[in-house]
Amino acid sequence: MVNLKRMLQRKQTLYFILEALRKPFYKLYLKRRNVSYGIGLKIFGKPLIINRGIINIGINSKLISSSKFYGQGIQPVSLYTLNENSRIDIGNNCTLNGTSLRCVSNISIGNDCVFAPDVKLIDHDHPLSIHERNSTNYLSAQITIEANVWVGYNVVILKGVKIGKNSIIGAGSVVAKDIPENCVAAGIPAKVIKKIE
Repeated sequence: MVNLKRMLQRKQTLYFILEALRKPFYKLYLKRRNVSYGIGLKIFGKPLIINRGIINIGINSKLISSSKFYGQGIQPVSLYTLNENSRIDIGNNCTLNGTSLRCVSNISIGNDCVFAPDVKLIDHDHPLSIHERNSTNYLSAQITIEANVWVGYNVVILKGVKIGKNSIIGAGSVVAKDIPENCVAAGIPAKVIKKIE
């Protein structure tokens, strides 16, 4: 039992050493994708960046794309701007765990936000018309996440949504309308279930 524990500790230590060696390559990858980021950015596992617009990441933020870091299977962090006018702004001290952002217009995330694994932010959808569904004439509206928001597992945040500061979104929720500050919201669609004092 003791040997197994030591072996696991060594394996984890080796993982962190390898990640430290890979970190400059991950940052080079971000630069080649025209992503600007502040000092202290921590990257665990390679994110997926498709950037046709503008992506900014603040200081001391974390992009976690590795199940070895998190302890279970998660997808890579995915930042996707679909055209030259698309813009993603991620604030300071934010943590993205396998989070996916797909942006046509604008996604803005405030400081100190935490996203659990498999959260998706999508600021657009397709037209409803039968003849236009397969087109790229997306209907889009800005998503705004204010400071100190905590978003739980498997949450989907849809176009035009604003989530107020200090709020918590419960796991598995679909956020289709604005959520005020200082509250807990959950459900499909997400509704306020509790105020935070």
